[in-house]
Amino acid sequence: MPAIRPAAYLPVMALALLLFLASSTFASSGDRHGAFTNCHTACLPNCTHGALPLYLRLLGWSCSGECSYVCAHHLTDLSDSGYEHYHQFFGKWAFYRFMGAQEPASVIFSIGNAWIHWTGFKDVCSGLRKENGLQWWLKLAALAQINTWVWSTVFHTRDLWWTERLDYFSATVTIAITMLYAVVRIFRLQTPRATSPLLYPVCGVLALIVVGHFIYVSSLDHFPYGYHVAFAASLGMLGNLLWISWSVSFVARPSWFPVPYPTSPYSSSRPLSGGRSGNSSSNSSAAGSAPKTCWTPTVLVVLTLLAMSFEILDFPPFHRVLDAHALWHAATIPLGAAWWAFLIKDANAMDEAYADKGRE
Repeated sequence: MPAIRPAAYLPVMALALLLFLASSTFASSGDRHGAFTNCHTACLPNCTHGALPLYLRLLGWSCSGECSYVCAHHLTDLSDSGYEHYHQFFGKWAFYRFMGAQEPASVIFSIGNAWIHWTGFKDVCSGLRKENGLQWWLKLAALAQINTWVWSTVFHTRDLWWTERLDYFSATVTIAITMLYAVVRIFRLQTPRATSPLLYPVCGVLALIVVGHFIYVSSLDHFPYGYHVAFAASLGMLGNLLWISWSVSFVARPSWFPVPYPTSPYSSSRPLSGGRSGNSSSNSSAAGSAPKTCWTPTVLVVLTLLAMSFEILDFPPFHRVLDAHALWHAATIPLGAAWWAFLIKDANAMDEAYADKGRE
């Protein structure tokens, strides 16, 4: 499934932490800097809420937020002149606003991602038979993705505690559904023509885990960012490993390999039960019938990890507009389109394979 958020990969997170510790950028040190606090203190008495432009007030900007914006740019001006290190303020770089939007580049790219997944939703509706049991799952995944990118747009427009929570929680739901589809598809809990009795128990367990996580993090006095990221990362990593295993199982079938044959199959020359072959010649035959798209998920996972370098190698925004996080959102647009092309083709191929087997 399309990759949703940068936090979905544990090894990358570890590397990001190391690079963060070695970075010369002082994250969130800006709002503690003396020049910022003095500027903010001097700014507040000269600001009245009613004097703010209407569009700022509609987006929830206050005098405190406006003074923080102005003072952050004052300190960043000193950084541009070489008098200061580059600083983040309350966890963010100093961005130029556009019509009140705090991170306009990320807003634009988030809208682009939402559009890609809306297009994917329409392609699922038009490109798969309604009777194909996988269509409902792909529609659900597309709607979850759209919801995530809508809230990403809102969050990057205005960073408030509730927009942050909705962004984080919707992304976690999407990661969970993404991982669940990998389980459903690869282990054939749902096929185009049949439903396993294990499907709903598996869905129920995952739903309880995710809801339990949301209840726990919401009950704490301070949001546990590290724990939340680790939770989402674990779900994302599991989904990635399943798709990589799906690719590998076409060409390698050691006795310890835990994933059943990944198709139903595309070619009806292999039994629908997906049972293991007991000799190397059978394995070679299975490998020979592998579809051309069998390595597509692995390639997309690798490309996603490479695109993660934008998140790891964080840097101050170019002209205070385009930063690494925005570039990450830009990279997920073509990746999302590629995922939908693969998933729709895969679901159709699986549907045809079952139809061919039924005619034998």
